[in-house]
Amino acid sequence: MVGVSTVALIERRPDVSRSLFTRYWRDVHGVMAARIPGFDSYTQHHVTPLDAASEPFEGIAIVTYCSEDDRAGLIHSEVTQHIHRDEQNVFRRALLYNLGEGASRRISGNADAEGQTMFIVIEAGADLNADLAALGEAPAYLAVYDLTGGDPAGWNQTDASGRTFAALLHGIWPDRDSAIAAAGKLDASAYLLDERHVMVEDGRPTPVGLRGLDAVKTIEEAGAENQLSDAVVRAVYGIAAAP
Repeated sequence: MVGVSTVALIERRPDVSRSLFTRYWRDVHGVMAARIPGFDSYTQHHVTPLDAASEPFEGIAIVTYCSEDDRAGLIHSEVTQHIHRDEQNVFRRALLYNLGEGASRRISGNADAEGQTMFIVIEAGADLNADLAALGEAPAYLAVYDLTGGDPAGWNQTDASGRTFAALLHGIWPDRDSAIAAAGKLDASAYLLDERHVMVEDGRPTPVGLRGLDAVKTIEEAGAENQLSDAVVRAVYGIAAAP
């Protein structure tokens, strides 16, 4: 499935409301991150921990690249310098795992399947194969990201102490109840998807990635089709948006 990728597990600052975190990550920080050069795709997953015992992640971002060389933009670009500072506005911590070719694989199904999306974070020392077997054939889609090759401490001087994870599972179940039942089979932290936003697709920012969701909704509500035209987008942003 995915070749070279980056997975981010994001904690909200406790003094920032969930609503503000969602809006800022999507419409401000996400728009900035969508301009980092080299991204082939960038998708935000806004999630809620299934229970209080789960690690307090409320955001999971997945970035893909066409090659390892393209990841240089995340490390060295001018935008990234501002990203480091901007994270502090609403993030308590962002654990970034830069994963090489082969670290992610699709187990079954199609990522476009309908149903309840859920992510499961597997802690270090767990038996991943046993966990996958325990899930059985219930998911309409299941992919695994091997996090052991990534070092989150290397991003923005992140304190990764006590945060050692072996894998991220990304699954889609027929409905919420079946997803929750699947999570109950594992001794791991599970997160139900609330919102999903594609910020970059095929190497170009999407309309949401360029303007933020609120602006896109406002344009659609006003019926301002000219604002979505390639000519206007190029004139204002200097690039064409992904379809």
